[in-house]
Amino acid sequence: MRVRPDYRQFVRHRRLVHRGDAVVVAPNIQTELFSTDGAGFRHSVFKGETLAPAEIAARARYGIVLGSSHIFGLGLAGNENTIPSLLGDRFGIPFANISLPEGNSRNLSSLLTAYIARAPRTPAIVIHFSGGDFTNFSLSSIADPVFGSPNLKQLEMVIEERGGRPNPQTQIKALLAFTSLWTRTIVEQCRASGIPILLGHDTTFFEKSEPNDLERECALGIPFNAVQAKWFGTHRAFFPDFLTRRETLAQKLKVPLIGPDHSNWLTFIDEMHYDQDGMIAWADQMAGAVEPLLQPRT
Repeated sequence: MRVRPDYRQFVRHRRLVHRGDAVVVAPNIQTELFSTDGAGFRHSVFKGETLAPAEIAARARYGIVLGSSHIFGLGLAGNENTIPSLLGDRFGIPFANISLPEGNSRNLSSLLTAYIARAPRTPAIVIHFSGGDFTNFSLSSIADPVFGSPNLKQLEMVIEERGGRPNPQTQIKALLAFTSLWTRTIVEQCRASGIPILLGHDTTFFEKSEPNDLERECALGIPFNAVQAKWFGTHRAFFPDFLTRRETLAQKLKVPLIGPDHSNWLTFIDEMHYDQDGMIAWADQMAGAVEPLLQPRT
C-alpha cells in the first residue's frame, strides 16, 4: 500500500456481499478509482461513456468478458484501464465486465445464460477466464465436482464443518472435474447460440519467470502469515495440473486458448492482480485472437 497508494481505496471500499450463492462486490460503489453498478459489476468505459453490463447488452454489437477479480481489476485505478474497456477501445464495440471476486465457472455460466436469454441480441464474442475455479481451491483445499469450492464468505464455516482443511491432494481431481464441467457448459452455451468464444489462460505472479524491481520491493510471492503460506504452497503445487487440464480441454473442445502459458511477462499489483501495464500487455496479447472472430460472418 505504501508503493501502490491506489490499492488503499480498493481495500477501504471493497465490501463483499452475497448474491444468491455467489459473492459480488457491493453494488453502487462510486469512488474516483472505480465504480460498480446495481448488481455489483464494475463499469466499463467506451468512447467516454461509463457503462454497466446491462447498458452494454442493449447495444447493437457488444462483447462479454467473464472472469474473477483479475478481470474486475482489483487494485487497478480507472474503469477505463480494465481489460474489457481496453478491448472496447481497440475494436470499437463495448465489452461488458462480467466478473465476480473469485467467480467460478458455474457462477459465470449462470450469468452468461441470463444475458443470452434477456439481451435483445447475443454478444459478438465471449472471452472466458476460469482462474476463480483454481483460486478458490488454493484458498480452501476443498472442491466438489459439481459445486466447486466454497466462496470467500463461506470459507471459515466450511473449514469448521470439516474440522480443518483437507489434504489438497485428495481434492484436486474433484476441482479438475468441476472446471471441466462448467467450462464445457459455457462453450456449449456459446456454440448453441452461434457466439464465438475464446478461453483465456489465467496466469498469476507465481508463473512469472522473473519479478521486476517493484514486485521484489513488495515481496510478492513471499507469504506473511500462515494462511498465505498454505495458499501459496497449494497454488504452486497444483497449478500445473490445472493448466494441463485447461490446455487439454481447449484442444478437445477446439476452442482457442489465448495468453501466456508456462511463464509470463506481465506486471502485477499483488500475486493475483495485474497493474495498468500488465492489463495493457494482456489486452495486446488477446487482440490477435479476438480480431478474426469479430469479422463479419458469411
